[in-house]
Amino acid sequence: MFKHMILLLCILLGIVFNINAEDYVDNVKDGNEAFSKKDYETAMEKYYMAETEIPESPELFYNMANVSHNLEDYERAVENYTKALNSPDIDMEAKTNYNLGNTYYKMGDYQKAIESYENSLKIDPNDLDAKFNLELARKMLKEHSQPEQQNQDQQQQQDQQQQQQEQKQEEQQQDQQDQKQDQNQDQQDQNKEDQQQQDDKEMSQEDAERILNALKDDEQDIQKKIKRMQAAGTYSGRDW
Repeated sequence: MFKHMILLLCILLGIVFNINAEDYVDNVKDGNEAFSKKDYETAMEKYYMAETEIPESPELFYNMANVSHNLEDYERAVENYTKALNSPDIDMEAKTNYNLGNTYYKMGDYQKAIESYENSLKIDPNDLDAKFNLELARKMLKEHSQPEQQNQDQQQQQDQQQQQQEQKQEEQQQDQQDQKQDQNQDQQDQNKEDQQQQDDKEMSQEDAERILNALKDDEQDIQKKIKRMQAAGTYSGRDW
């Protein structure tokens, strides 16, 4: 239920001596009639004209908020209801909080709707409409919170899986790098070993050649000695 109480009398008492009261009253009256006929565009126009006569009127803000709500301009309705809360009229404050809760409910802001209904019930604890809407808003908040929590849990699970996958990929990349480094090191060690064997082989050939040359030299020396000995054994001269 939407409490669209159109306010007029309480303002008349406060502006009875105001020279603009007549124009103000006429515009508000015309606005109220247009509102009752659901001609909200005309009603808002009349209320704006009344505002030029007496600005900052909480009662007028309340009426304008009701029009905005019915036009589904909920942000403008919240703005005007908030201004209407400045009214010293307690009964009006309760109704403003109630309608403000309805507007927040339409916007899907169930938490603020709950707060507005609770504020209304603080003033009028016997308001059955406010109690009913309060429980409805609490139920909607709970229902909408569960999918949101499920989405958060699902997103968290996906993030964890993504993190694990990235970590696994990093470990695989690191293993591949380590394996490649080991292969490079093994290849370097093999190259060194092959080079060493080649060097050793070359040195062995050089040593063999030196030994062979040395043997040849020794053989030549032996042959020379044998020849000298043979030459000494054939001497036939006379020793003195």
